[in-house]
Amino acid sequence: MNSSNLRRLVGAVAAALSLQGAQAFAQTDALVRVDLSAGAASQSLALPMGKSASIDLPVDARDVLVTNPGVADVVLRSPRRISVLGLKEGGTDAVFFDGAGRRILSLNVHVDIDASAVSEMINRLLPGASVRAEGINGSIVLGGQVASATDADKAVQIARAEVARPELVLNMLSIAGKDQVMLKVRIIEVQRNAIKQLGFNLQALVGKVGSSQFGLASAATYAINGAILGGVNGGYQLDTTQGGTLPGSNGVNKANATIQAFERVGLVRTLAEPNLTAVSGESAKFLAGGEFPVPIGQDQTGRVTIDFKPFGVGLGFTPVVLSGGRISLKISTEVSELSTTGAFSLSNGPGAPALVVPSLTVRRAETTVELPSGGAMMIAGLLQDTSKQDIDSIPGIGSLPVLGALFRSRDYQSGQSELVVIVTPYLVNAASPADIQTPADGLRIASDADTILLGHLNKAYDRPEEAPAGRTYQGPFGYVVE
Repeated sequence: MNSSNLRRLVGAVAAALSLQGAQAFAQTDALVRVDLSAGAASQSLALPMGKSASIDLPVDARDVLVTNPGVADVVLRSPRRISVLGLKEGGTDAVFFDGAGRRILSLNVHVDIDASAVSEMINRLLPGASVRAEGINGSIVLGGQVASATDADKAVQIARAEVARPELVLNMLSIAGKDQVMLKVRIIEVQRNAIKQLGFNLQALVGKVGSSQFGLASAATYAINGAILGGVNGGYQLDTTQGGTLPGSNGVNKANATIQAFERVGLVRTLAEPNLTAVSGESAKFLAGGEFPVPIGQDQTGRVTIDFKPFGVGLGFTPVVLSGGRISLKISTEVSELSTTGAFSLSNGPGAPALVVPSLTVRRAETTVELPSGGAMMIAGLLQDTSKQDIDSIPGIGSLPVLGALFRSRDYQSGQSELVVIVTPYLVNAASPADIQTPADGLRIASDADTILLGHLNKAYDRPEEAPAGRTYQGPFGYVVE
């Protein structure tokens, strides 16, 4: 065969063959037509492992050379029909020759794992999913679209069952529409403190001028709460001094007694009701409080590096919308406040005040729950009860039945705290701006006459026609500032 005949043969093959899509490779014994246009005598064939493809040639092929027979098996079923069977993952070349020994076609065969079963299973198990799974270098690439992030995770789990290692699955899925979750949280903390102090101060001095003198003293101490915090003090003093104005006569035969009593009850209530909205699978955070400086380093010149740590009422959550409208929530809440207990003091040198870094008292809860839209759950109900009591007395005398009370001092402190967190998630959609109102809508500042004569800070609407345009109100309305 001369060169002109060879060109005519290549042209005939190019006219007779056309490349089809990957769907032909997914079927056993599918007919694959290779494009040899523009004189090209080399083509590529992607073949799933365990599947076969057939190639039709317009001229007779007499021989075939396979460089790696362990990857693909090539069989001449007839002079013009060739079957290629994928045996294992890898690549090989298959070169076809005519009767004169000239090359007709060079086929680059690449065999990968069969991902068609993965696509079929995912689309069957996940309603509304349109997923394509393709194998490449022993890995599975997932493409297409699913309804939610939960369906995407399920598709990845199914694909991982077909590979040796989980990291061999590449997720390229897109989500049709992401749900939004609004989390309504109520954080309530109540603290009750009680302090009681009762003590006696006794002091007596017995003696004569120029003679030995004897003293007796008993002072009230408060080891828990410190010095007397307030309350009432009462006492009695007796002076039987003898000797007139003789030197050293002061304080002879003299006694005094004082009773100190104090009681305090305190109540602290903390309430926060944050509302946060986040897309399914994303995180959101909330903090109502502040930040306090903390030194974290110092350079050679003495300059201190400061970092700020948050405190207050904090909330963080990550929602994932499941099937059936249920919502999986990973949520963490925290109530913290500055405290001197456990504070750190740093010296600033002689004569300079010390740098005090306060500590934090923290009430924290972190959990993962699953709720329906609109369902509520109390994720934390933390009750803490602490009490401290200290009694100081004179040994022996303080244990007497009645008289011993005069030689004892009592210091008592009790603290009770309860924290409750109530969580309610909702599936929400965007609202129209016309349906959203703020507390300042319709606010009108009172006139000078109303402010001076009536003490009003704002304008009250007495009749509906006085309300701002476009607003409809029922019953008493207005913006009240107290």
